[in-house]
Amino acid sequence: MLQGRNVSKEANPTVGLEIEDSNLNGKKINIWDFGGQARFRFMWQDFLRGAGLTVLVCDSTEDNIKKTKDIFKKFSRYMDTKIIAIANKQDLPGALKAKKVQKKLGIPTYGMSAIRLDLRDRIREILEYEIEKD
Repeated sequence: MLQGRNVSKEANPTVGLEIEDSNLNGKKINIWDFGGQARFRFMWQDFLRGAGLTVLVCDSTEDNIKKTKDIFKKFSRYMDTKIIAIANKQDLPGALKAKKVQKKLGIPTYGMSAIRLDLRDRIREILEYEIEKD
């Protein structure tokens, strides 16, 4: 998404792991996108150690927020860095607002709709802000 590639409007979950190189604030960064399915979670703890920023992305539904909170509780001991959340799919009817998701997760949360190209700059700004923030 940060590299200017086309974003599919169809839901295509990450399978396993995708790695993308990018630049934020003039710094080269690596973005690691882990598949959220339970069968891929065995590898998460090894990759989470030493991360500069962990971003949990969840759909803005009660069920998905609960699953994300459970994942956060299970893996937070491996996350020795700043953690934020993205409340995705804000464009869908019935989506919980980012502030409500934040209250449920207990970590800073930003609203997003990943398929909206006009929000590509917003996600970049969020990441730049959080990486630079103390």
